[in-house]
Amino acid sequence: MISLLTLLHYAIWLYMIAVIVRVLLTWVNPDPWNPLVRFLQRATDPALSFIRRNIPLPRSAIDLSPILLIIGLAMIDTFILKTTADLSLNLPVSVTRNLLYAFVIAIQSILRIYMIIIIIRAVISWVNPDPYNFLVRAVYELTEPVLYRVRRMLPVSGGGFDFSPVIVIILIYAASSLLAKVVY
Repeated sequence: MISLLTLLHYAIWLYMIAVIVRVLLTWVNPDPWNPLVRFLQRATDPALSFIRRNIPLPRSAIDLSPILLIIGLAMIDTFILKTTADLSLNLPVSVTRNLLYAFVIAIQSILRIYMIIIIIRAVISWVNPDPYNFLVRAVYELTEPVLYRVRRMLPVSGGGFDFSPVIVIILIYAASSLLAKVVY
């Protein structure tokens, strides 16, 4: 059983890499007839199409379906790893506990990634970025709804410095720490 779960872990890991490579390839506009590009499209299109059809996602410049797919695969992988660890230590396997653990780890990962995006937004604000750049627009679209709400609730600007990213990072860190205490 442990060998099968380990094999499944590696298969999920390889599929996650395929999704990430496919997303990265869309940034460089590759040759659509390249065998690697065609293989990646055929391998990842069913899962991405399923997410696009069945999960209502907000319309933005960023396609969020690969992100949701990677988060879902990471949750499944964490569940498999936790179950494998329980089996190898001869502990009783609790599916509910392992699913809750995988969910909390996925939420913590999302919070960490969002914190990194907030930090990137803060660093971008120090320079004069091109407002038409795809990545700059994407970072602004992902962060502005949260930062706008914080700015509306609290007078966080002082002396030309916007403190809303700092407050959001502190809130994310507090939520992540609280989730870590729930897990343990």
